[in-house]
Amino acid sequence: NMDYDLVIMMPHISDMDPYDLCRKIKETYSELPVYFFAYDAGKLLGNEKFFDRSIIDRTFIWTGNTDLLLALVKGQEDRLNVEPDTKLANVRVIILVEDSPFYLSSLLPYLYKEIVIQTQAVMDDSLNEKDRILRMRTRPKILVAENYEDAFALYKKFTRYLLCVISDVRYLKGGKEDPQAGVKLLTEIKKEMPDLPLLMLSSEESNSDKAHEIPAFFLDKNSPSLHADIRYFFVHYL
Repeated sequence: NMDYDLVIMMPHISDMDPYDLCRKIKETYSELPVYFFAYDAGKLLGNEKFFDRSIIDRTFIWTGNTDLLLALVKGQEDRLNVEPDTKLANVRVIILVEDSPFYLSSLLPYLYKEIVIQTQAVMDDSLNEKDRILRMRTRPKILVAENYEDAFALYKKFTRYLLCVISDVRYLKGGKEDPQAGVKLLTEIKKEMPDLPLLMLSSEESNSDKAHEIPAFFLDKNSPSLHADIRYFFVHYL
């Protein structure tokens, strides 16, 4: 029996290469999620083996922010529980499409924190503790995709339960990096679900015009007020 729910791999192991250990874990427990934490983004991005999704499920940049650990646990819970929770209780789903370990490590903890804040904000003061816990457990799920195909598959699977789609612009489509993948994804979704709130994130300011054409709410990843702007989107659009 497998007694583990998640493996977090750090880059420095005294007696073994971390990639080799990830491979051995996957050979033994193929379904066990393995996440790799890197300290140095420059070294990470130059080493393709840490993006081998047959060995490492997702890669993050570790800066000491413990909120990331909580986000990974919540993310794993969401992945395991999303199907029964949507079918039984109509729980809402947020799709986040992001392939950058740097931005994913920053965005994911913040999104979970914001969802908790918003869920608590709409609770009635008359609720008892049991009801409050139940409300928190029925918060929206966040599902992460790193490429166009995975994102579109999540969209098709959970169309009925979608709360919004948040997408980067440049990521893999058809196995190749596509500088307009996010534009194509959000445009396709908008055609089928014109009332669904869409948020486009990009470090390229020129993409704001393309977001306006979809239309989708646009945020610059490099903005110093990014987190405050995401909160604005949550409050006014969700």
